[in-house]
Amino acid sequence: MEAITILKNESNNHRLIQIDLDMLAKDEEQLEDVYDIIAVELRKTEETVPWEQVKQQLRQEGKL
Repeated sequence: MEAITILKNESNNHRLIQIDLDMLAKDEEQLEDVYDIIAVELRKTEETVPWEQVKQQLRQEGKL
């Protein structure tokens, strides 16, 4: 993505991300992809729940 630059430290580790919002705003699909990537990164350390457990809970709540 041309609108995104990843800045690294001396050890070549990703440290910062620079986003050109004007450039990104021109392509709505690309903007949505960036939001998705950020959401995934923010939640990657959260505990996972098995799908069967989620379905059972949704059924109990009458949502499925």
